[in-house]
Amino acid sequence: MTPLWTYKQPTEIHFGLGVRRALPDLVCRLGRRPIFVADRGMMPHANAREVLASLGPEAQAFSDIDPNPTIHSVDALASQIRQQDRDVVVALGGGSSLDCAKAACAIALQGGTARRYHSEGLALDGCRLPLVAIPTTAGTGSEVTPIAVLDDPEKQRKAPLVHDSLFPTIAVIDPELSVSMPPFVTACTGLDALAHAIEGYWSKNHQPICDALACEAAALVFRHLVSAFTAPNDLEAREGMSLAALMGGMAFQLPKNAAVHACSFPLSSRYHMPHGAACAMTLDAFIRFNAETLGKRGVRLARAAGYGDMLALAEAVLQLKQSVGLPSHLREVGVCESDLDSLVEASFHPLMNNNPRSVTPQELRALYESIL
Repeated sequence: MTPLWTYKQPTEIHFGLGVRRALPDLVCRLGRRPIFVADRGMMPHANAREVLASLGPEAQAFSDIDPNPTIHSVDALASQIRQQDRDVVVALGGGSSLDCAKAACAIALQGGTARRYHSEGLALDGCRLPLVAIPTTAGTGSEVTPIAVLDDPEKQRKAPLVHDSLFPTIAVIDPELSVSMPPFVTACTGLDALAHAIEGYWSKNHQPICDALACEAAALVFRHLVSAFTAPNDLEAREGMSLAALMGGMAFQLPKNAAVHACSFPLSSRYHMPHGAACAMTLDAFIRFNAETLGKRGVRLARAAGYGDMLALAEAVLQLKQSVGLPSHLREVGVCESDLDSLVEASFHPLMNNNPRSVTPQELRALYESIL
């Protein structure tokens, strides 16, 4: 029997080639004093200049965002929002810009520092500024999730901040904006989308609508990622990957991720792996680990993605990583055997509890050894 379940997606979604041209009208529905958010690398880019210009002379800009967004960037953005009396936020970029903006939209109105809510556990309430999220990558799904992954450098804590107030108000997804993504970013974000789909599907909290989104997202990644990686101007591939990222985000935002993402946090914070590459590192290994427990459900996922069973799916993920140049072994990113016990301990984030098969420290160490 299927357990009781609830589905919600409060973000208004606008998708398609050239849809960014509707942005001025969308923003005017929400406010008159916008602040434009993009990271340092994105701000000089033509896409950022175009979007900022479209917001009119009242718009201000913020770009003090690290590649892995920190609580300090959130605090700086929240402070600028308050000081300049901004009433709507427009964020352009990958997960870094979008996650920073999502958190700042809430904290700017609720007061206090980002650390109080992120690392110290103070609960957010429902107050937030409206946010228009415009992804330029195809992977995080941040434009449709209530999740902001932030880094607290002093406490060496990278973890998600989760609350319904973090859902963007509007998502504007224009695949043309992803054409300029470097191949390595295309690869990392594409594997992140695949990890979202697979983990949303096998999370203990899975439900039918998210399952359907997950299956389609996984199929789209296998169909389009290599083309987007090798032929950046292939708009069909870019559109397919943008849709995969969107559907992958919708697939996991309610069930939440599991062991793959739990392991990704220390891999990112300790070994400076991009988030998508860190997820990809253990993805095929966990597909093998979970295969027997998932049984027929796992076979349905594999077949939806184009493969006969979970073991074939795991091999396809490994080959996909290799095709787009992502590491497959921990030694490639600097992990030594002597690091494994500490890495295992750091990997037991609460998301580990969502994995369909319980994971013991001994089993996780063996899994890490298998990909060392």
